[in-house]
Amino acid sequence: MKVQGQCLCGEVHITIPQISEEITVCHCHMCQKFFGGPFMSLAGVTQKDFTFTGKEQLHRFQSSEWAERGSCKKCGSSLFYHSLADDEYYFPAGLFDEVDQAKLMEEIFYDQKPAFFHYKEPTEKLTEAAFLEKLFQEPE
Repeated sequence: MKVQGQCLCGEVHITIPQISEEITVCHCHMCQKFFGGPFMSLAGVTQKDFTFTGKEQLHRFQSSEWAERGSCKKCGSSLFYHSLADDEYYFPAGLFDEVDQAKLMEEIFYDQKPAFFHYKEPTEKLTEAAFLEKLFQEPE
């Protein structure tokens, strides 16, 4: 069953195959600035596995050598993080109504998390160094 999310004004719609069961929270400084707080992300999907409608309202911004971020030109909603290395898109959980069954599983860049909040769910907590080591480790 495909599910659809949308930006605040409804001009941009994203259709994905399903809601992932696991949520990852990114606390990096770039995500805090782009999303206005931690980025609560669904699992990554490749371009062949999702569609945008309202593409003319999409604004893309290359935020680093390895990633770009997208937002709605009309309302400013943060719409995605796009990893250029593996061409996967990560969408904010808040764009979709069907996230009730998802579980918070992992927090990355935990060493950059502001001290004023904590999640009650037990999660795997990875510092920037630990996450990057995991991300770029050679397959065995």
